[in-house]
Amino acid sequence: MLSRDVSVRAFATTADLAIAIALVAVTISTLRSGQRPRRVRSWLFFAFASVALFAHALLASFDLADLAAMFEVLTLALFALGVVLLYGADREQLRSIETHAERDATTGLLNRRAFRELARERLEKSRAQAAIAVMDVDGFRQVNDARGHLEGDKILELVATAIRVNLRGHDLACRYGGDEFVVFLDASSAPEARRVLERMRTIIASVTAAAGASVTASIGVALTTGGASELDDLIRAADHALIAVKQSGKDQLRMAEGLPV
Repeated sequence: MLSRDVSVRAFATTADLAIAIALVAVTISTLRSGQRPRRVRSWLFFAFASVALFAHALLASFDLADLAAMFEVLTLALFALGVVLLYGADREQLRSIETHAERDATTGLLNRRAFRELARERLEKSRAQAAIAVMDVDGFRQVNDARGHLEGDKILELVATAIRVNLRGHDLACRYGGDEFVVFLDASSAPEARRVLERMRTIIASVTAAAGASVTASIGVALTTGGASELDDLIRAADHALIAVKQSGKDQLRMAEGLPV
């Protein structure tokens, strides 16, 4: 019986040492390759756990049971903390990926797909009147052609900032494509929608002029009716109003008279 206990203890000690050496080897290999571990905090806890495990194995081999038990608890605690941090880092990375997948890379506003999903959801849930605005940046193509795409991107960033600072808590905005933006104003009457959007239009003209590239914004607006409104119908109505603005001189806001069929 004694020889069996000794064999089991020796096997356990050997296993502990093997695990500890393997963890240390993987850590050293990663660092020597010039790559910094992506989840540094969890790696540090795993490294400390490997040291504690190594100490536990040595103490167990010398029959220091009390100290070995203490290092065993320490090893488990360090491993547990490492796993928790690793899980948290993965969750944070997933959230970051999801956020970037929803955003336009140039402006930081919602991209078209994310906007359509969220706006549809708001329209289905909300009973209050809402507004959809389609906005086109007048003169953007000339700036883009004359100064290049980098300067053009800076103008789009300024436009996006002017839109973003005027959004309320439940409003949405996206870059719909090129120099076109779409804004969803939740729980908004016609006068309130006009007030918010006119302020956006004024700020866009001011900040771009200060940047040396005077562009303006033409805006078409459609309001939801008493019943449920389809997003595509609202965007279509706002787009028709935008076309009318373009045909009448640009740099204006026009409310749609009704939803086109």
